[in-house]
Amino acid sequence: MREDFCKLQEKLAKDEKLTRDDIKTIMNIVRKQMNFMIKNNIVITPKNYERWFYVFCNIVENNKELNDLEILGLFKEIYDEPYDEIKEKAPEDTEIKQKGMVKKLVRIADIIEQKLAEVINTIDTHNSSIDSHKNEIEQDEEALEDAKTKQTLKKILEELEILKRENELLTNELRKYHADVIRLQGELMTARTEAEIDFLTGLVNRRRFERALLEMINDYQTRGYPFALILLDIDNFKSINDRYGHPAGDQVLKEIALILKTFLRANNIAARVGGEEFAILVPGATVKEGEIVANRLRSTIENRTFSTLEDEIHITASFGVTGVRIDDTIDTIFARVDKAMYEAKHGGKNQVVVIE
Repeated sequence: MREDFCKLQEKLAKDEKLTRDDIKTIMNIVRKQMNFMIKNNIVITPKNYERWFYVFCNIVENNKELNDLEILGLFKEIYDEPYDEIKEKAPEDTEIKQKGMVKKLVRIADIIEQKLAEVINTIDTHNSSIDSHKNEIEQDEEALEDAKTKQTLKKILEELEILKRENELLTNELRKYHADVIRLQGELMTARTEAEIDFLTGLVNRRRFERALLEMINDYQTRGYPFALILLDIDNFKSINDRYGHPAGDQVLKEIALILKTFLRANNIAARVGGEEFAILVPGATVKEGEIVANRLRSTIENRTFSTLEDEIHITASFGVTGVRIDDTIDTIFARVDKAMYEAKHGGKNQVVVIE
């Protein structure tokens, strides 16, 4: 990447003080970038967000007028990867610290929004004070007989009126600016949220789930706080798609997600981690308690009627359950629960298998 390609990114990377014009430019970049990403169905992950911010930074800073194909061409000049790549490899130390552009821009927007609100409030208070002093001066003017003093007071009143009008103009400008910053905050929060949520089911995605899993493993290794991990896979899901179509399959996935949201406790974390695979973290639970949760879910799914556009169907799911071990990593605990789930599949489906 050329150093002069995006001057703002250099400033952000070095945490340099931003000017008012810098902030306006950032908002313009984000607005254009978000519109482009949404229009072209580009998933707003932190990695994608940061790369496209860099591209649109160059476009805005240089006042380029490009169509969508030219923008995609500019992207390909910079990155030797698909423009809609959504896989993000975690750092090898697995601490998964988000130091990307999204987090930094959210922080900037939060600070600016707060400061603008304070400035607007200060100007409003100042205008109220001007009105109060103006009324007092007008009352004093009526009581005076000296023409020269009256003339002086009249001039003061005119100056106060000019100051008040200037304040009002500034306040109106700041209110528009404030509204822009609030919109920017919303766009950034949407970007950050969409990077962690499975768009179909509304559950967290695998990336966010693995971050939570890593935190739980670290918690167990430092404080001895246990947890159970559950993996479920819908039985014969391919046949549902083949017979009823993919919209019916999507509906089944949504209803499985609804079951998880309804029957799990608030501190449990449920995610869609694959096509028809879901994972659940049960904090503070032993393997036996995790097995009880899995059997309750298995029974609920088995006895639930799933409605499609053409028919009502019954489905089942196979479950694997395991507990954390002191030497676990994300890979080892997932491999163990995955093995348990496949044993449930090969053992006849619609059952729970536990590997401690």
